[in-house]
Amino acid sequence: MIRILSVFAFIIISCSSFSQKARAFCSKYKTVTSANRLLIEDLRSDSLDIINTSLDLDMTSVATNQIACSATLTCQSNIAGLGSITFDFEGLTVDSVLGGNVSGFLHQDSILRVGFSNSLNQGDNVEIEIYYHGNPMKDASGWGGFYFSGNFSWNLGVGFADDPHSYGRIWFPCFDNFIERSTFDFKVKVMNDRRASCNGLLTQEVNNNDGTTTYYWELSQAIPSYLACVAVGPYISVNSSINGENGPLPVQIHGRPSDSSNIVSSFQHLDEAVLKFEEAFGPYRFDKVGYSLVPFNSGAMEHATNITYPISAANGGLSQEDLMAHELAHMWWGDNITCQTDGDMWINEGWASFSEYLFQEAVYGRDAYEKSMQEDLRLMLQFGHHNEGSYRAVSGQPHDLVYGDHVYKKGALVAHNLRGFMGDEKFFSAIQMLMEEFKFSSVSSDTLEKYFTQYSGIEMEPFFRVWVFTGGYNLVVLDSFLAAENGENYDVILTLQQKLKGREEMHDEVPVYYTVFDSEWNQESGMFKMSGYRTQESIETSIQPIHVQLYSKNEQAQARTMDKVVVSAVESLDLKNMFWEVDVESVTDSALVFFEHFWSQPDQVKDVDSKPYRLSNYHFWRVSGIDLENVEMSGQFFYDGRIGGYLDVDLVSIQEDSLVLLYRTGASDDWTEYEFYSKNILGQSDNSWGLIELTKILPGEYSLANLDRTVLGLNNVDDESILEIFPNPARDEITVSLNNYTVLTDVLFEVFDLEGKLIQSESLTEQVSRLNVSRYAKGLYNYRLIEAGRVIDSGKFILN
Repeated sequence: MIRILSVFAFIIISCSSFSQKARAFCSKYKTVTSANRLLIEDLRSDSLDIINTSLDLDMTSVATNQIACSATLTCQSNIAGLGSITFDFEGLTVDSVLGGNVSGFLHQDSILRVGFSNSLNQGDNVEIEIYYHGNPMKDASGWGGFYFSGNFSWNLGVGFADDPHSYGRIWFPCFDNFIERSTFDFKVKVMNDRRASCNGLLTQEVNNNDGTTTYYWELSQAIPSYLACVAVGPYISVNSSINGENGPLPVQIHGRPSDSSNIVSSFQHLDEAVLKFEEAFGPYRFDKVGYSLVPFNSGAMEHATNITYPISAANGGLSQEDLMAHELAHMWWGDNITCQTDGDMWINEGWASFSEYLFQEAVYGRDAYEKSMQEDLRLMLQFGHHNEGSYRAVSGQPHDLVYGDHVYKKGALVAHNLRGFMGDEKFFSAIQMLMEEFKFSSVSSDTLEKYFTQYSGIEMEPFFRVWVFTGGYNLVVLDSFLAAENGENYDVILTLQQKLKGREEMHDEVPVYYTVFDSEWNQESGMFKMSGYRTQESIETSIQPIHVQLYSKNEQAQARTMDKVVVSAVESLDLKNMFWEVDVESVTDSALVFFEHFWSQPDQVKDVDSKPYRLSNYHFWRVSGIDLENVEMSGQFFYDGRIGGYLDVDLVSIQEDSLVLLYRTGASDDWTEYEFYSKNILGQSDNSWGLIELTKILPGEYSLANLDRTVLGLNNVDDESILEIFPNPARDEITVSLNNYTVLTDVLFEVFDLEGKLIQSESLTEQVSRLNVSRYAKGLYNYRLIEAGRVIDSGKFILN
């Protein structure tokens, strides 16, 4: 899709009779629960299957936005004693309901209830004919429903504002959910100056000799109601064929005659997209690849075999081909397998967005794949949690965020990370098995976890727990490495730490991809997995290491964005992932430079007694690489604490006077104020925005921080301690007392371990607060008390 109630009780089913497909069991909750929005609440398919839907549609009165239709639903009862059935149907007028066993009907609001003269037995078939007419609805958001524009009329099968989002019910009776599937036949009468395009294959075209033509379409694969479509316009069909896995695959793109050359140009990489997706996900399982162009500029809709696609995207250029690929990918993710509930929409939309990366990789190479991935990652790390209220899990989205960035972009990043977690061979093999096992049916996140485990032999619970069922990000940072000769090879000990962004629980079994470089830029790569906060890992390499780089090919979308640059000439570098602008001042020989932007809290200062720095809790940077002595660089970057900038709100949202730039060569050193920078506040010191200018860029790490000038002795300091902690030593709980200090605003109490890692941060609003510290190891801890961005007290306490 775009990248951007019943009056009568139908049937009562006890919890004990839920079918297996109605259970929303997920690894996060380990239970069936209505709290996670993954529980299937529409159980009608347990009672009745809609086998085929046949629509006889008169669209000759579209000038008045009217349609007339008869829908024949061929159904089969799954239970004994079924006396009625309730369909979803909204906005149109029902004229009559016929059938040999139909006793009557009631149409009210969005419900059409049909009664049977004789109750159905299990396995009985029934054919219901429903005649109706009217002006079909459009979703209140403007996205979804039926559209009439000039010579065009079409539907979009999802309504962004409606609940449920599936939107087949506004033009034919159905079970409007993601579970029930039906084959479809279409018989569409239009004026002779137009053609009708629908799902499936065109089987017949009949001139009625009255100024109208009827088009017959047939879809033999079963799809959910929201994927059914009709598009009418002044169409010609641009036809071709792709040699797919199952033989020749027809391609049919409907557009105006004037669009034909643009279609050829804009869809020139469609063949490569189909073949790449077949290679990755398995064979294309529908009868044709199809698109119908319409005058709609707010995205596209993945109707099976007949994608509704904006005319403006087929403009002869390639700027929108990611949209082309995204919608095509839905023929696997969404149309072949479908999320069971909209709470798991990431299965449809996140994987289709991930497929855009694969398309870029197939057509333009791995660098293009990584660029697309990092664009999504950068947006999510900076804005995602602000735009959608928190660091969200991709599974279990609330109704209003089903089509949000955590579903599309974070969902794509999760799929990318799963690729890195499993490795390409097992990853793509498991997907292909999944597509075959669950072809033309619905799945949940828990289904994916179980079957990826089964088909790969890799336990997927750690990955799904941290990436699918909970929010936030992790970050693995290389603190140092130590190499020693071992015969003709080298043993290398890597010291690493895992940091977090938007979560408190460390990730387990994190894939750590490393690349070792020697002085000639030769490289060897490998991968191991780590868990926990810190680890040391020993690796072996045949080249003499002078630099070790983690994730040099962006194998994991962590809280890191990176610009990898070979510097060989005097030039200006706009480092979009680093958020720096760098000027190469001079070059004596080439250098390989990694500019890394870490979107997590830096290590704290080691000397907490004499260095009055409150570091950013949001991000920091590293410059590293090979032959950096060959280049001289300067640069600049903006600090931004404004609402909408979301980079440095923790440091400069009130005042910028105390803002400083800190530097250290590496994790073994302590932070100190950088020698080669200046600060330009760009106007007032309270506008939360300014420029840091670096006259020289050295290899090492950089962080913004607040300077507490009272600790530097620039103001008098009251000798009396503001804060008291007792008992000290403590065991499971400490009491924090602010003595006689008047709390005018929230004050922040921060606890650090002896390595400078922030382990707890609490807002104190009372004179006396009790804090649980039972989860921390025994030992000595440092604390700080911060008000309005400055340290007002500090000290130590012991846990025993």
